[in-house]
Amino acid sequence: MSNLEESIVLITSASDNSRKADVIGTGFAFYREDNYTYLLTYAHVVEAVGAKENVLVNDIPAEVLAIGDVKNFDLVVLGVENLNIELFSLTSFSVAENLKFRTAGHFLYGEEKKILLETVEGTLGKKRFARQNNQTVAVWNLLINEGYRLRKGYSGAAVVDLETSGMLGIAIDMEK
Repeated sequence: MSNLEESIVLITSASDNSRKADVIGTGFAFYREDNYTYLLTYAHVVEAVGAKENVLVNDIPAEVLAIGDVKNFDLVVLGVENLNIELFSLTSFSVAENLKFRTAGHFLYGEEKKILLETVEGTLGKKRFARQNNQTVAVWNLLINEGYRLRKGYSGAAVVDLETSGMLGIAIDMEK
């Protein structure tokens, strides 16, 4: 595994009901203070795994420190004790269109619902702006290389520059 795959976390639920629904997500660490690691994912991932009190990160209970609205820009910050993984830092870039990227995310595979981690590569498409409730954020389509696709479970994965490994953004699965 590369540093990318080792730095991506699996988000699951402590709730039996959510586990039966086959819901998982992905996240990544961006800050650490002492033995407390701060992670980023989406609020819809937290909602899908059964709400704040059920979030597990790599099977460790997580605390929801800040959460957005799933109908808006639904990011969430999680806190986890004793999680020692590499941190990502946001990369500043002036030209993003046609920039090559990698991302890695978790998904369920086969009838056994095995949890797999897969790396996907591609190119950033045209820059757009998403606006809602007086908030604006830059977004890019992830033009995935042939033979790959983002699967359910990739929401929350770090999108990194293929050349520098700097973090460009956070992926969301928009298949449906």
